[in-house]
Amino acid sequence: MARRHTQFIPQVQAAKLHESFPRLLLSPCSERLFLRMIQPITLWQAFTYLVRFMHNTVDFTSSRLLSRQPSLKAGLCLFRGLILGFATLVCVLCSGIPDLFAEDAEPLKELPRAVLRHTPPIFQEWTFEKDLDAALPPGFSSHTLGHGHLGEWTLVTDHDAPSRTHALLQSTPCPAPGCYQLLVNDTIQMEYLDLTVGILSKLGTPTSAAGLVLNLQDLDNFYAVLIYPASNMVRAYRFSEGKPILIKEHEVIPLKRTPWHFLRVQRNTIVSKDFFEISFDNQFFLSVYDSTLRTGRIGIMTTGDGKFAFDNLRAVELVTSEPLSRPPAY
Repeated sequence: MARRHTQFIPQVQAAKLHESFPRLLLSPCSERLFLRMIQPITLWQAFTYLVRFMHNTVDFTSSRLLSRQPSLKAGLCLFRGLILGFATLVCVLCSGIPDLFAEDAEPLKELPRAVLRHTPPIFQEWTFEKDLDAALPPGFSSHTLGHGHLGEWTLVTDHDAPSRTHALLQSTPCPAPGCYQLLVNDTIQMEYLDLTVGILSKLGTPTSAAGLVLNLQDLDNFYAVLIYPASNMVRAYRFSEGKPILIKEHEVIPLKRTPWHFLRVQRNTIVSKDFFEISFDNQFFLSVYDSTLRTGRIGIMTTGDGKFAFDNLRAVELVTSEPLSRPPAY
């Protein structure tokens, strides 16, 4: 009877295991066990199956060994505790992601990127060496203020130009008072910048001038810095409602004995105080303080009955006064 009783214990344990996992311990059904483990409804259910399977397997093995060698009882209890403790730890660690592999779970989505109002171009240059057959340089538009004809901007060959090949010529006169011809770039906007251009002047009357346009809000509101070759003057204007307001002027004496000269305008800020620094032929002449206009477009301008050519228009945005990206959210 004792022998029959010891043989009956494994049968009871096998029946319990068979009840928990029907036919899982039978070798012909091993494929079902594999499929059931790799295709869980949820990750939590998969680990539940794993813990139950390990528990029943340890129970079955322990009972079989104890029936033959009762002296192994203490070691088997320790082994059972270690196995169940490991399985419990795995389940606890994975309890935070029970539905990660669920079929109805929402797919992971990338967090929305921050959309900046304006991405600075840092550096732009126009040498007027491309699109020679175009009516205007790409990205630019022609405008006239006051009473006068629309400016005729054409690309001409000039081997003395800074780019050594071509230059942009404006030959249409605009002698009427308040007449200005503008070529405006419509692709970029800047607030603090370093703007330079090469100018070839063919002298006209003392009212003839050419120069740079910056912070253009519209055709009635912008800054302009003009060189008057006949009188050797540089003047800084703020156009308000289409009317030029003289901010400051200064006499300049060209240092270069060549027909091509360079005009440079830098706008920057120190302690919330905006200022302009104006240089001619690499010599600083004039400092202007004004903060009326903010971010705007850039361009070039002529006025009077003289003829002017331009080359190597360069714009560098000064970003040292503002962060390049948003501050982190602490």
